[in-house]
Amino acid sequence: CVSSRTHEQTLAELEKARHAAARQAAEDEASLAEARRENGRLAARLEEIGKDKLSTKQLRDRLTITMVDRVLFESGSDRITAEGMEVLYKVSAVLRDASDKRILVSGHTDNVPIGPSLRGRFKTNWELSTARATSVVRYLVDHGGIAPRSLTAVGHAYTKPVADNESEEGRSHNRRIEIMLYPKDLEKVVAGVEQ
Repeated sequence: CVSSRTHEQTLAELEKARHAAARQAAEDEASLAEARRENGRLAARLEEIGKDKLSTKQLRDRLTITMVDRVLFESGSDRITAEGMEVLYKVSAVLRDASDKRILVSGHTDNVPIGPSLRGRFKTNWELSTARATSVVRYLVDHGGIAPRSLTAVGHAYTKPVADNESEEGRSHNRRIEIMLYPKDLEKVVAGVEQ
């Protein structure tokens, strides 16, 4: 009977699709496990630089390096300090070994408005956070040997705090640079979703 043959074909197609989905899930899990191992190796190398200068956090296939601003910048400035250059040079040596990653550099500030003496240069915390992220990107390209096409700079100002802005200690944690490493193939996934 034609309808039972069609039903059997549909069941066979569904079974084939289920197997393909299971195979893809297994490949994705293996890829994620490898990304975690690689990020773990990178994090171990970064932590040798010093816990007082940076910290690392791994989430799925991403690795985030957090650097407090006092290591990199003077208050209200986007010029990298001598200590900051030393730290970034060491970080860039690790990043060069992660050539299969995209690198997002994010600048963050506390919620204290820019003072009158700095307003000629940075109208708000948005400009300051973006200028700091851009300074780090420029350093990574010019002195760290990181390919420009791998880097993106973005400023978040005070919009993504990690601590309460009510205390100086909390504000100090919020003033930071984050360097996030994520898979290059994520761009392909995003491009596929946007089509």
